[in-house]
Amino acid sequence: MTSLKNKLFVCLPLLVVFGTGSVFAQHKLNFDQGWKFMAIELSGDTNRLHIGKNWNDQFTTENIRTDDNLTENDTLPLNREMEHLKNAFWESVTLPHTAFAEPLPIVHPREGIAYYQKKFIVPANYKNKKLSLEFEGAMQIALVWVNGVFVKRHCGGYLPFTVDLSDVVQYGKENTITIKLDNRPNPLVPPGKAVNKMDFIYYSGVYRDVWLHIDNPLHITDANAIDRPAGGGIFVTYPSVSTSEATINIRTNVINEEGKSEKFKIVQELIDNNNHTVAINTSPTATLQKGQDKHYEQQIKLMNPSLWSPDKPYLYILRTSLWKKDHKIGEYSNKIGIRSFSINKESGLLVNGVPTRITGSNRHMSYPWIGNALSNNANKRDAVLIKNAGMNCIRLAHYPQDPSFYEACDSLGILLIDCVPGWQFYNKAETFIRNTLDDIRQMIRRDRNHPSVFLWEISLNETYPPAEFRCKQTETAKSEWLPSDSNFFTSGDSYYTKACYDVPYDYWADNIEKRDNKTYPNNAFLIREYGDFEFGGTQSTTRQIRANGEAALLQQAWNLQWEHNRNRQQYPRAIGDLTWAFFDGLAGYVTGIEGWGVADIKRIPKFSYYLFKSQEKDQQPMCYIANYWASKKTANKVIVYSNCDEIALFANNREIARQKPDRGADKPYGLDWEHGGLPFTGGDARSLESPPFTFSNLDFTPGELTAVAYKSGKKVATYSVRTPGKSNRISLAIDTEGIPLSSDGADVVFVRARLVDIHNNLVTNADDIIEFSVKGDARIISPKAVHAEAGIATILLQAGTKTGNFIIEAAGPNLKKAYLVYNPTNKLGAN
Repeated sequence: MTSLKNKLFVCLPLLVVFGTGSVFAQHKLNFDQGWKFMAIELSGDTNRLHIGKNWNDQFTTENIRTDDNLTENDTLPLNREMEHLKNAFWESVTLPHTAFAEPLPIVHPREGIAYYQKKFIVPANYKNKKLSLEFEGAMQIALVWVNGVFVKRHCGGYLPFTVDLSDVVQYGKENTITIKLDNRPNPLVPPGKAVNKMDFIYYSGVYRDVWLHIDNPLHITDANAIDRPAGGGIFVTYPSVSTSEATINIRTNVINEEGKSEKFKIVQELIDNNNHTVAINTSPTATLQKGQDKHYEQQIKLMNPSLWSPDKPYLYILRTSLWKKDHKIGEYSNKIGIRSFSINKESGLLVNGVPTRITGSNRHMSYPWIGNALSNNANKRDAVLIKNAGMNCIRLAHYPQDPSFYEACDSLGILLIDCVPGWQFYNKAETFIRNTLDDIRQMIRRDRNHPSVFLWEISLNETYPPAEFRCKQTETAKSEWLPSDSNFFTSGDSYYTKACYDVPYDYWADNIEKRDNKTYPNNAFLIREYGDFEFGGTQSTTRQIRANGEAALLQQAWNLQWEHNRNRQQYPRAIGDLTWAFFDGLAGYVTGIEGWGVADIKRIPKFSYYLFKSQEKDQQPMCYIANYWASKKTANKVIVYSNCDEIALFANNREIARQKPDRGADKPYGLDWEHGGLPFTGGDARSLESPPFTFSNLDFTPGELTAVAYKSGKKVATYSVRTPGKSNRISLAIDTEGIPLSSDGADVVFVRARLVDIHNNLVTNADDIIEFSVKGDARIISPKAVHAEAGIATILLQAGTKTGNFIIEAAGPNLKKAYLVYNPTNKLGAN
């Protein structure tokens, strides 16, 4: 018989001693490993929606009424539910996990029913504890059984839900949890639209983390589970903020599930990033009757606080603990950032009273091959790439995303627009309306303590229900915030209808050359998407994958430059603008990759990435040549992006040109919106922080082209490209963005094989098939043989659970095999 010690991973040290006789038994344990999985794929509607080139073709909004039943089979006994699966093969998996892995590109998004099952043992001495499982995200209608007993139904794939285990587990014995997931679109569950008519994909599976919570019966509640408006859990607000003094208000919801009344104190401790306690507040002794929960307000006044902002994202730790007499019985930590927001048409966005202009983008959270099942580190790597592009804001289109991404943005200083699930679909049925309003509540309760969130997008994206419903959305959102705190702003699509939002979005069809919002003349507004559909619809000249080559990538960069330059002229009333989008994407109604991103779907930057990076005027000097220097034709126009005063170009160490940034006139794009207009005329950059440098009609000499950047006459940065030769060898690298691969069985990273010539220069026209293999505790979860795109072949690698080295090998035709050794200390070795 297998011992409990060997069988249960939760048999970790669950009791931590705090002084003589003081026992603290509150823990949050990862529950991602040890699952079994099987799935049944079902046929969905494969007729894709055709989207044309005309501006209004992008709007396929559905306004319906349907009252399908969401409760079918809720009480079905598990033995009956599983009868038809008794001979099925169950695969061992680690979460996050995609139930229906997708190829690249996706032909028809996969749909069906997935089952996840895990066996676990809870030690007998936890019988008097409160046990619950928190699912961060599962797509999208979930039914849950514990030991064969139905315990939970949850509708919605983008927000967390909790399963109370306390009364259903068998202590000291083996338990089984089973989850059934249906990822098919449901018209009562936002977004609600059929995937073959959508501009993104639902994907599938238990695609975020699962956590086991162990609490004492007297404990702080979970905000999403307890369902208290503007309450539950720990809610931190900032009624007053200045550089000299800040007031931190902490609202804590405590519940007593003991069989008798309990007395306790709440201690709030503020810790700086040097691990020093800088403030403390201890509540008076409170009494809760059995079964009662109550909110307790405490304040900390902090002198000379370090404030959070996009430029200096300072974080404190707020440590909240419960004490019975001199015993600590629970402890909870939150990273918080002290900041204030103000938004008005005269000043735009003020962060801590400082004008802050938004330059950002939109993000879908998916990866190729694994959909939305990104590891926490993969989400963080996305945030690093965005920050390094010089952007200070991301709109989380079009749904709440993984908590790890918010945490990364808190740390890096990226402002966030949190979006309720929705896309061009509205159902008048009461159940859909109720689910939409509940999504707003749950989103705010989950994310309200993140300093990075400054706007709450509560409208259903590009969906125009009655104004009364939109105002009800606003009313619902505001009921989740404390009136004493003014750092709360709603946003959404208005589109000629007054709808109660604090920060409406622009009228993007009214005048592309001058975005506006006339319905809210007294409000600031946000340009929430630009640079894509206006340039040719689904055949937009902005949609360029890297394989399309130098001229195509420059066209994308020009479109974004031209429009960003005009958008900035609307500041401060237009608080900023967001490209569509940061990464290339996949859509339900399109076969193939939608190349709208400033980085591709495999997270490789394009030319336009460096356009935005160069807008960091006061940051480290940089320059980038957006040219492959491959032929005389490419020398007709050479574009250099830089945040410096002057650029000199050298061909094979001989200076051939020198100039200041572009300062030509702003001109109309041209009548031909679908075919690229008149790019790089030396103008249309006057409103940029750092205009590009457009060099024309250079003498082409094969070899090395070097840009030397100067500030105040001093050489501060260089960048070189070289005329590509023939592929000579493979250069391997793991793209970690400085975040080492974690040996947790879930972390994923892109591995790149660069095809380089004898000068180690990327061969940008190479498209050879490269064969990858791995030795050690890691696996390739993309195809192992892939074509190079613009000289780079990319696979997706998933780590195992061991900490030893692994070796990646890559081979191509007429090329020597390359290898790379990766070890836990992040030291790489390659041949």
